[in-house]
Amino acid sequence: MASQHWFDDLDHKLDTWLDTWLARHPGQGALLEEEERNGAQSAGPGQRLRLRQEAGQLRNVLLQQGEAIGLWRQRGQEALTGHDSTLARQCADHERRCRREGQVMWERLEMIGSLSPEEWHTTTARGGWRVTEASVSLQQAWANFVVERELQELQRQAGKG
Repeated sequence: MASQHWFDDLDHKLDTWLDTWLARHPGQGALLEEEERNGAQSAGPGQRLRLRQEAGQLRNVLLQQGEAIGLWRQRGQEALTGHDSTLARQCADHERRCRREGQVMWERLEMIGSLSPEEWHTTTARGGWRVTEASVSLQQAWANFVVERELQELQRQAGKG
């Protein structure tokens, strides 16, 4: 439940950041909407639109990254509870990696939000933002752990029967 609270806090922070940015840049919303309309009619969207799209993508990926952080934190706790300290450490390491990469995304989002209208034209939009994936070996170790727990539970239930 605490991880859901953390995720809700992240979602709220991102919404607050967007509202604050729009408040600090009055008229940008109208300019962006106009550019979107013009972009649909011209050969391609303008730089502001591309940066806005990047910011939207970053926001979505950050929300997903927050879910991944919560998931791997929970899995690390489950591994500790299941007395698998190696898997718990691997989960914690991946969680830290997710946090570091999320911080890079957050800093980029803040940078985009702090741009003055004059800087929009000179800043290159980036793409390819995505959630930090766990290695195949970590995913397999987790799957093995889950199967082992299920087998133990079945054995425990068979012993009761």
